[in-house]
Amino acid sequence: MENKDFQMLLASCIHDMKNSISLILNSVDHMRYDDETDPVKREHIANLRFEASRLNNDLIHLLGVYRIKEQELPIVIDEHEVWETLNDQLLKNEALLKKYNVSLEIDCDENEVWYYDQELVGGVINNIIVNTVRYTQSRIQIKVTVDDDILCISISDDGEGYPENMLLEPDTPKDGLNFRSGSTSLGIYFAAKVARMHKRGEQKGHITLKNGGDLGGGIFSIFLP
Repeated sequence: MENKDFQMLLASCIHDMKNSISLILNSVDHMRYDDETDPVKREHIANLRFEASRLNNDLIHLLGVYRIKEQELPIVIDEHEVWETLNDQLLKNEALLKKYNVSLEIDCDENEVWYYDQELVGGVINNIIVNTVRYTQSRIQIKVTVDDDILCISISDDGEGYPENMLLEPDTPKDGLNFRSGSTSLGIYFAAKVARMHKRGEQKGHITLKNGGDLGGGIFSIFLP
């Protein structure tokens, strides 16, 4: 089998697995709403949804990186309400936040609108939330600011912060595991690629990772021109 054929087969398999995981997530959501009275069942369902979400995110990022490399990842830039995009990710992760007793605060002007690909940016935010929940102590804050005509969405937590190797080169996939994500930094790498796909003139989007801030933990920021 030629290398190109193998890559296409691999991409097809990843796509099929992603669709299967999405169906599992939909079923889990129905189970969650059908039985809210059994705490043991809620716990198992929350665990199932969390692991399925992580797997789904990894598959999305893997497929996305492949498509970016092959210049086949479509980007649809349109006007969106920023608060609505962020709140959608909050709603997706309500059960997970409840399971780990983590509060999530959104600090964003509800009238703020911006031009971006809602599916790609929403996916980036969702992935950061899912990973951050397990490593924060009790709080996550999403803060939105606009400076010099650039939208900044920052996600902060009160955990131990990002490891040094991720702070140095956040847009480079790492060879090994890290304590924060429990996997390679594929999600961060994909976030950097998504940010760069957003352009205005000579300006390109980018991401940053740092530690500290008001909550004292890690701070992921995506900047969109």
